[in-house]
Amino acid sequence: SADWYNAKYLAVMGSNLNMTRTPDCHFAAEARHNGTKMVVFSPDFNQVAKYADEWMALHQGQDGAFWMAVNHVILTEAHHQKQVPYFLDYMKKYSDAPFLVELGAIDGGYRPGQLVRAGEIDRYKDEEHGEWKFLMWDETTQTPKMPKGSMGHRWGKEQGVWNLLLEDKDGSAIDPKLTFLGETAVQVQFDDFAEDATLFRGVPVKRLKMTDGSEKVVTTVYDLLMAQFGVNRGLEGAYPASYDVAEAPYTPAWQEKHTGLNRKDCIRFAREWARTAEFTEGKCMVIIGAGINHWYHNNLIYRAAQQALVFTGCVGRNGGGLAHYVGQEKLAMVGSWSAIALARDW
Repeated sequence: SADWYNAKYLAVMGSNLNMTRTPDCHFAAEARHNGTKMVVFSPDFNQVAKYADEWMALHQGQDGAFWMAVNHVILTEAHHQKQVPYFLDYMKKYSDAPFLVELGAIDGGYRPGQLVRAGEIDRYKDEEHGEWKFLMWDETTQTPKMPKGSMGHRWGKEQGVWNLLLEDKDGSAIDPKLTFLGETAVQVQFDDFAEDATLFRGVPVKRLKMTDGSEKVVTTVYDLLMAQFGVNRGLEGAYPASYDVAEAPYTPAWQEKHTGLNRKDCIRFAREWARTAEFTEGKCMVIIGAGINHWYHNNLIYRAAQQALVFTGCVGRNGGGLAHYVGQEKLAMVGSWSAIALARDW
């Protein structure tokens, strides 16, 4: 909680600091005196809202819709149109955005599959646990390379490679390519869960030769994110032409019918968030708590906000990241998630 003071932009949702974090609340008040901007998301004007520069009176349980639209704006303006160096460098080093994903053929195009396994290509065919090590496209050599730190590295015989260094097994540096924009594009199917529908959008791809002689159509996690959020990069498909297309998921206009908040406020918040993160290198923070956890699938609301933090390089920074407390999350898949995340079956 002391790190609230170091933030320069605070977004508070589901956390009524005065009542549930009473001993720590002074850090928020002092941050305000120190120049930090605070925005509170809550359907009611509650105790913590009195500290806020802005009270966003959104419909209860719809925080996720707001953050998805915020992410749409951040990716459009700070990743595609402007390409903020700090954000892109952070994504390369500290996210899974550069990893290669295979696309499976379906009627009308392709559908995202799993991460491409390192053991599937000749260079790494004899790699221990190669089915649990993954690939990035290296800008320098224009070839796929295997960074350290995948799940397979954690459980291998060789120690000291469970890390975030952008190096291949031979020690050579990796300069990850985030996007294949400019390459051939294919139509990829995405789910619009809000409307129980699917839509096709163009995604740039490369074709990768496998050890068995087959060829896989692959793209990056980053390119899939751009398509999922509907960022119009000039590719064909069901991309919204502007922020005002309410029918397309995750636009500022789309979130209005879920949150009740004006699209202009959503756009302004996203721009303020990204601008603050750019100038401070990640000092934007989300304070989140029990008011969110009481909603089923609250993990998706968490993820929507966490993505905004990752897209703007805020996780792992003093004054940035997710300030979370309490633990009554209502997750649908704790058993399966914990088995995979913590490799219990290993």
